[in-house]
Amino acid sequence: MQFIPRDPDLETLVGRIRRGAIDLQPNFQRGEVWGRAKQQRLVDSVLRGWHIPPVHLVAREDGGYDVLDGQQRLTALRDFSLGKFAVDGHIEPLDSKMAMLHGLRYEELPPHVRGRYDTFSIRVLELHNFQPEEPHELFFRLNQPTSLTEAEKRNAFIGGARNQVKELVSWAVDAGMRPERLGFSNSRLAYDDIIARFLLTIEQSSLNEKITAQRVTYRYRGEDGFSEDIIGLARDSLSFFLSQSFLGAGVAHPKPNKATLHTWLCFAAGMSRWGDLGEIGGVASDAIEHIERSRSSRDFSSTIAMGAALAVFHDRSTARVADVSSVVLRDLIAWMVMVDLENERLHASHPASDLAAAAWARVDLREPERSLLAFAQEADWGHQGWI
Repeated sequence: MQFIPRDPDLETLVGRIRRGAIDLQPNFQRGEVWGRAKQQRLVDSVLRGWHIPPVHLVAREDGGYDVLDGQQRLTALRDFSLGKFAVDGHIEPLDSKMAMLHGLRYEELPPHVRGRYDTFSIRVLELHNFQPEEPHELFFRLNQPTSLTEAEKRNAFIGGARNQVKELVSWAVDAGMRPERLGFSNSRLAYDDIIARFLLTIEQSSLNEKITAQRVTYRYRGEDGFSEDIIGLARDSLSFFLSQSFLGAGVAHPKPNKATLHTWLCFAAGMSRWGDLGEIGGVASDAIEHIERSRSSRDFSSTIAMGAALAVFHDRSTARVADVSSVVLRDLIAWMVMVDLENERLHASHPASDLAAAAWARVDLREPERSLLAFAQEADWGHQGWI
């Protein structure tokens, strides 16, 4: 199979499509499935002069071409040239020049902009001298990419926040944040995602706002990174957690999952923010180990109330993990366990200390989750300034 590269401009390429020299829908292609928003993003890329992926064409015996890969891109560019949709000038990252083009169709573009669009070149790879099965095999390989996680998509943003997260992850890995100590690896940038969400939690200083993937992406888009105080607090929290003696290789060692790791980092950050980590860090370590060991062994406790609370914690660590209610409940129960284990040694200035002791009296053994959630709401657990 021979590949011949060419770089036609859009005016030439669209003209060949309109004349039928390029078939956008050969029998192995999908239907035209891109939505309007995705088509507008492609046109936005062209008008900004950004690179777009190459198109693969299969040469036919009659001198024409079938589109092997790039059908959706070519369809969008043809449709824009035909005036079927307008420019969306509000696509991020926002640009004043693009905003001036908002709502304009191809024929309405200023002449210099339309000229720039028409002369935009696209790399085209023409397939010649192939065996009958080769184009289909190439099509199959080109069209089964791994779907990117949100963290992998965000990794393409080169800016302050993204770079800080990468540096913090690198530091944490060197400090012991490794799969043999945790219940998961950094495959698909899982560590980056957790640390990014943790940094946003610190920045908002509260557990009561959900950190969505959209919020993290929006933060990555900005030029400004996180403050030095936030990075310092995150590093202290990571250092505290990674120093836990129960973390280790082997089945005998409990391993946190992504949800509980986020909880322990927020747990440590809250104590550190209030100046309590040095004073009660040992008690906090005991509570973390107790909860993680009970999760791995499913031995919730000898006391009924403790067992009920731990069951809620573990349930909210495996289902609805990112919901605000789950984040708040896990933090509440962590404090409750710490108070229960070492009440006489617990002298904390954090408001959670006294509230956690009071929470035990509110545990309804018939409905422990509902009763603890009601208490958390009444106490405004995780309020602004908590972390």
